[in-house]
Amino acid sequence: MVQVARQAGQGGQIGRAVLAWVRIALFAAAAAFIGTVISRDGVDGPFPWGLLVSLLLVFLTSILARRARGIAGVGAGLAFSSALAWILALFEGAGGSILVPASSSAFTTFFSASAGYIWLFGMIAVQIVAALLPKKWFSAKK
Repeated sequence: MVQVARQAGQGGQIGRAVLAWVRIALFAAAAAFIGTVISRDGVDGPFPWGLLVSLLLVFLTSILARRARGIAGVGAGLAFSSALAWILALFEGAGGSILVPASSSAFTTFFSASAGYIWLFGMIAVQIVAALLPKKWFSAKK
């Protein structure tokens, strides 16, 4: 009887672990998609707010992944978010349009010309920063 109860408890732990990994993958993919869409907002003006908000969103998602599953969570989030962002950047849409333009004669400011590169490499950098933060910031005090 005790053995069956112990096994049932382990099943619940496995279910929670799987749910945590699925949550990390979904949040990372959502952050990459939303970030890719809004990363160019404001780059023609004096303040690239869309780029900053996009990078902040990815950073916060990786912080949540680190809190849930440690460095492995950040690694999984990095893999999912980077893969989706680079797929969206490299492949053309149905009408031949792209979501992350890299160069054009229409780009007049530094941020308008560099926003695509800043987004794609910056999202990797902020997740590495999240992985390098001290472990004690994420441990629960008991």
